[in-house]
Amino acid sequence: MTTAVFRPCRLSGTAPMPPAKSEAHRALLLAALGNTPVTLTGFPPPLCNDTLAMIDGVRGMGAAVEQRGECLFVTPAPRPTPGAPMVDCHVHACAAALRMLIPAFLVRGQSVRFWLEPTLFRRPLDAFEPLLRSIGGTMERIPAGENGLCQVIIHGWMKAGSHTIDGSGSSQFASGLLIALAHAMDDTCTPAPAHLTVTGPIVSRPYLDMTLSLMRRFAVGYREGSEGEFDLTPRTGNSPATVPVAGDWSQAAVLLCAGAVGQPVWVSNLLGSEACTQGDAEIVNVLEKLGMTIQEKDGLLRALRPADGLSPIHINCDNIPDIAPIIALTCATVPGTSVLDGVARLRIKECDRLEATCGLLGSMGVSVETANDGDTLIVHGGGPIRGGFRADVSADHRMAMLLAVAGSIADAPITVHGVESLNKSWPGFLGSYRQLGGSVE
Repeated sequence: MTTAVFRPCRLSGTAPMPPAKSEAHRALLLAALGNTPVTLTGFPPPLCNDTLAMIDGVRGMGAAVEQRGECLFVTPAPRPTPGAPMVDCHVHACAAALRMLIPAFLVRGQSVRFWLEPTLFRRPLDAFEPLLRSIGGTMERIPAGENGLCQVIIHGWMKAGSHTIDGSGSSQFASGLLIALAHAMDDTCTPAPAHLTVTGPIVSRPYLDMTLSLMRRFAVGYREGSEGEFDLTPRTGNSPATVPVAGDWSQAAVLLCAGAVGQPVWVSNLLGSEACTQGDAEIVNVLEKLGMTIQEKDGLLRALRPADGLSPIHINCDNIPDIAPIIALTCATVPGTSVLDGVARLRIKECDRLEATCGLLGSMGVSVETANDGDTLIVHGGGPIRGGFRADVSADHRMAMLLAVAGSIADAPITVHGVESLNKSWPGFLGSYRQLGGSVE
């Protein structure tokens, strides 16, 4: 376990954002299932663990992925042969890779053993159980062995036809099925139309819309009738030769919120929030509700805190759960009571992020509580941010970033155990933090 000490400092300058994991996962999967090579741009090394997890998965299907400079060159997997030998894939702690790769292997009729870290093993896969029963498939979950890794073993062939998935737990299940069923086959292994019904309230709908947007870019046909009813048609055209992947708004939110607590820095490599399909681009609207001024210049973006201070907010985080913790820290610096609804899903992330956020803010001297419904976080802000404590981020990269921002404005250093978790999404975070003037050792 790696330890870092974040000391009070003044941040300034510009930080480029790493590629958006959410876009990268979908683009890699669509490229691997296509029929012509694709160049994905926007991937400066080193790649994060979550992107490496998806790369290992598509390689398991037989696709080739090669990194040259800031590009990933993807050669599609060969035509599947149902009943082919089982393959092994390492998905680290990446829930998106696991949930989106399972349907991809099923639609190819290819058995797979996923190796994963215990933190991911604890996260739910229940949405797949009715689907697997309906196709005569199986899922076996094996706890960690001597190597410290758990296993999820999948058998089955999901043929073209009508299928159903519960979309109330995570949109990743539905996204994976949409991409997979657009490449479904009939009994003769010929591409054929399919239908997907997504039941329940669809959470994180912007990420499902991102999937559909990337499917259009890859010439994958679909039609959505009523809410949650999708008709998928086999791909007829070639994949695009080049697909750019934008910078990650969930990481940008961390540094934009740093501006909200008095550390304004510029972020780059982002699509404008109006053109972006990433749900976490909503951070712009959240900060404006707080009273922030959002400045754009030559493709750069920053948030400025007004001289007369900010106002508390009441927002819903159903579609932006990943950035709810950093928003909560921001609200801790705002006089008054802020309310964040839709936070119950934080409990099933890399750690129980709702409990972790409350605990860390409490260590900083912030009065914070959850409402009786378990889905509302109440932050009583306005006091100083207190440092001088140690924290274990429980292998959660979001908590590590939150503490880095908190350490920059605290009244004493904050010691953080487990900062290697940053490799999950942004291996270059500490380097960028230092370049901005961050004091970390």
